[in-house]
Amino acid sequence: MIRAIVSDLGNVLLHFDHRIIVARLLHDFPHVHWDEEQEKLFWALVSSFELGAVDEEGFLAEAGVLLGEDSALDASHFRRLWSDIFWLNEDYLSLLRELRTDVNLVLLSNTNSMHIAWAKERFPEIFEIFSHAVYSYELGTAKPDPRMFEEALRRAGVDAGDALYFDDIAAYADAATEAGIKGHQYVSVSGVRDVLAMHGLTVPAFD
Repeated sequence: MIRAIVSDLGNVLLHFDHRIIVARLLHDFPHVHWDEEQEKLFWALVSSFELGAVDEEGFLAEAGVLLGEDSALDASHFRRLWSDIFWLNEDYLSLLRELRTDVNLVLLSNTNSMHIAWAKERFPEIFEIFSHAVYSYELGTAKPDPRMFEEALRRAGVDAGDALYFDDIAAYADAATEAGIKGHQYVSVSGVRDVLAMHGLTVPAFD
């Protein structure tokens, strides 16, 4: 019996495109020699930020160094550049909203504190429907580490076999399956509906 649905955030509930960040960096910091090595260092910093190894203050400071800033980055400007990349998947949110009285909803995301703060401010309706949230930067590890899925199950208070998991990245859905959860790659809302029906969960069709 399905008692919990665990859902990814990025490109499931909130669509996003990292290329927007790259385009803004190139536009707003034209003096930077943005070569392959520079890009590798920047995304390594991002990875540390998502793992909680670097806090927001440290991220801004180190990003400023990589971007050749002599003084501290304009935090407000960089937060917008970095975070204003999301748009809502309204159909998927509506589907989960219909399910929340029947199952426990848990959010599970590889993310960072700046993106979550931005998303909570602009899309509060997402976070209102979840009983729990597990973020990589808080846990100090990231998917596909099984500890992420174990923590989601612990907070939901269910056994692995009683949970469904949806993620746009197939490897992460597979990792959830290896942890005993019924993992499925998110492709479309209609695909999620098919999975729910397969497990005995149904919701009204959209008008």
